[in-house]
Amino acid sequence: MPTIHVMKTTLANMIAAGEVVDRPASVIKELIENAIDAQSSIITVEVFDMGMKEIKVTDNGDGMDLEDAKLAFLRHATSKISEEEDLNHILSLGFRGEALAAIASVSKVTLKTRKEDTDGVIVVYEGGSFVSEGSTPTNIGTSVSVKDLFYNTPARFKYIKSEFAERQAIMDIFDHLALAHPEIAFSLSIDGKLLKETYGNRNIEQLIYQIYGQNLTKGLLKASDTIQKIEVNAYLISPEHSRSKKKDITLIVNGRYIKNYRLIQAVIDGYHSRIMVGKYPMAILYLDMDPSLIDVNVHPQKYEVKFVNEFVLAFLIEDIIKRTLSYNTQEISTPYQRVMKDETYIQESLFIDENVSEAISEPTHSKIPDMDYIGTFSGTYLIFQNEDGLYLVDQHAAEERIRYEYYMEAFKNPVFATKNMLFSKPLNLSPSELLVLKEEIPKFTPFGFQFNENLELISIPTWLKDGEIDLAIESMIHMILEKQTIDLSLLRDALAKDVSCKGAIKANKPLNLSEIHAVMERLKHADNPYTCPHGRPTIIKLTHYEIERMFKRVVS
Repeated sequence: MPTIHVMKTTLANMIAAGEVVDRPASVIKELIENAIDAQSSIITVEVFDMGMKEIKVTDNGDGMDLEDAKLAFLRHATSKISEEEDLNHILSLGFRGEALAAIASVSKVTLKTRKEDTDGVIVVYEGGSFVSEGSTPTNIGTSVSVKDLFYNTPARFKYIKSEFAERQAIMDIFDHLALAHPEIAFSLSIDGKLLKETYGNRNIEQLIYQIYGQNLTKGLLKASDTIQKIEVNAYLISPEHSRSKKKDITLIVNGRYIKNYRLIQAVIDGYHSRIMVGKYPMAILYLDMDPSLIDVNVHPQKYEVKFVNEFVLAFLIEDIIKRTLSYNTQEISTPYQRVMKDETYIQESLFIDENVSEAISEPTHSKIPDMDYIGTFSGTYLIFQNEDGLYLVDQHAAEERIRYEYYMEAFKNPVFATKNMLFSKPLNLSPSELLVLKEEIPKFTPFGFQFNENLELISIPTWLKDGEIDLAIESMIHMILEKQTIDLSLLRDALAKDVSCKGAIKANKPLNLSEIHAVMERLKHADNPYTCPHGRPTIIKLTHYEIERMFKRVVS
């Protein structure tokens, strides 16, 4: 008797489900892509209990007759390709013919569909097995209801993360697919609440605003170029709105949302020196090219693709972004800046901060020698000298170190006294972040943050400066998403680095003599005055001997 046998179809489908369906968001992705391929102009997504109770995707596309509706549940049944050479010219999002079969194998699926000038039909599957079929009244198009996801594969539940993580994953895939198709009107409801919707009017700038909100899309830049028959349209969000994750770098190729490490890195490199270390830009790139130049048949979930001449494409994308950002440089602000917002004036000093000075205790001995200021090089490096040689001080790195130690001290034994704001402050957050904030406000209260009913700040902790509020809130929101709590020990270092870098003196910022002395006095009092929080040196010394060697005054 042979030991090798052909496995049952239901078992094969469940194995395939492990590749295609790993969480509710992946179910939504597959169903939306099917709806897009059906030439839909309206797609609605309804989610209940993180998608574990029910996911329902409804479209107004072509619809199916009963025969096609039943065939759609068979593995490798597809209308997208029929011959081997079709793999070289794939324009549809789906083509593998395994998504619906895989989803049905680990859930209870009800499909209702109707073509124009025909009656509606219904097909029901449970755990990969056919249950029933028949006629039903329904609109033109298709509605797929997926209930009790993973009910027959309990081991899969260990891969499901927190409610916030799953909800965030759902909103992320919804955002990316909506961005990929500005011609389609999308809507997303979770537990009966409408969270997001787009108009489907092909206006990409308006679509980006609908996805990310008004605050994050100010200063949006567009760049277009054609590279060897590859059309590139890049929408670049201002570097000031950097993010903690790479997920807001969106790559869309021929209407397909993809992930490609090399191209994502090209976008990051394009923003080089404009975003601080550990942060990532927000950008949307639309690439239109001959389908023969890409291979989408790489991964079951169809995220990964391969490009012909990928390195060349990455180099050119980086160049487009650098050129666009360099043509739109921001105006250098003055040391003391008055900002009018919400009918209030906030005077912010970038250099002289009495709280920071007081927070650093007097050292037993100075770690930096006495030296005399003699000038500034390149608007960034302060030049000093003494009998031992020449010193260059990076004014940004120095101020960053000073601020970092201040915030580390503030978080060591936190007493989060609050100060009331004269006027409520709207937050510069995305809709997804605002949703997390709304549901997790109690976790912010012990840290000194209070909000009104519109999620506007009405009080903040006394140690936090006005220009650093959004950054602090964003860091805390991402910690909640990742860890379901605000871990003070982790927040302490991450937030101290973030706010110290953002608030520190920038390169090419002219300082007067009193400001220079104030910076150096505070740097002398730092525990580690030699490097910034990211490890870059704050001060470099050139001895007399080294300088004389460079001028060939000594030869050994």
